[in-house]
Amino acid sequence: MPSTPRPPARTGDHRMPAAAFLRRPLAGSSVRPRASLRALASAVAVRPRTSLRGLAGAVAVRPRTSLRVLSAAVAVLAALGTTGALAAPVAADEAPVPGVLAPAAAPAPAAPAPAPSTVTVTGTGSASAAPDLAVVGVAVEVTAPTAEKALAAQHAAAEALLDALRRQGVAERDVRTDSLELSAVYEEGSGAAKLTGYRAAQSFSVKVRELHRTGRVIKAASDAAGDAARINGVTFDLADARPLRAKARQAAHEDARSKAEHYAGLTGRELGRLVSLSEAEAADPRPLTVSPAAFAKQDGVPVAPGEIEDKVSVVAVYELR
Repeated sequence: MPSTPRPPARTGDHRMPAAAFLRRPLAGSSVRPRASLRALASAVAVRPRTSLRGLAGAVAVRPRTSLRVLSAAVAVLAALGTTGALAAPVAADEAPVPGVLAPAAAPAPAAPAPAPSTVTVTGTGSASAAPDLAVVGVAVEVTAPTAEKALAAQHAAAEALLDALRRQGVAERDVRTDSLELSAVYEEGSGAAKLTGYRAAQSFSVKVRELHRTGRVIKAASDAAGDAARINGVTFDLADARPLRAKARQAAHEDARSKAEHYAGLTGRELGRLVSLSEAEAADPRPLTVSPAAFAKQDGVPVAPGEIEDKVSVVAVYELR
């Protein structure tokens, strides 16, 4: 059968057939066409925009000839019009190809800034105020041959004392029982101790909110209980100590800041922000106590309220600029 004549090539068409191009040896390459270029052509035919990983797998890169093989691959892709495949991003699940540069790594995190310089100081402050409250300690104590008689006598003396306090205008809420006791009384002799009776006692705390009436209240309680009366002392205090504590805290804070500014100036720095501030354990304002020996059974008991003082200590940390 006569062969079918091939159509003449179009004028100006100088493109080489793909089969002929693949059979043409690549200049400067030691890669055999059957081992690499055919596989490359197959890979390109299947996926024109092949990734670098697929490209490297298609040409079967060997360590000694990896650069040459990649050069040949670029030439082939350029001839086929698929150079854009090189710019395609590598899939996230594809491993890096040996001999191919990996994407630039993310910049390392900056080193943490050094801690600022600080100064730690202790500030103390105090404040004082006139008391507005007196707390009187009074009690009744009775001794009798029997426990029953001791309790009865103690009960009668306590009732008389409380009645006298009411007549002096002391409110019920300002009277509190601190203790109540009954104990045996023994007489020490040459032999065994001998029981001589029983002692019954009860003590009270009485708040006097009008200081000028403190002496009158003490005298009235002592007169009402007679020989059973006991005066344990009087303490002057503040009904509300919070304003006094606030003044002491302010003084302590100002003292701490003044010290910190001084140290900043000594080191040639400026005082920065306050980093931390803590208050040391502080006791309640210390009340003033008058000894029981200062009292007498006459009107106008000599009492001196004086002033209540409160102290606060703080620890402050400041930055230095």
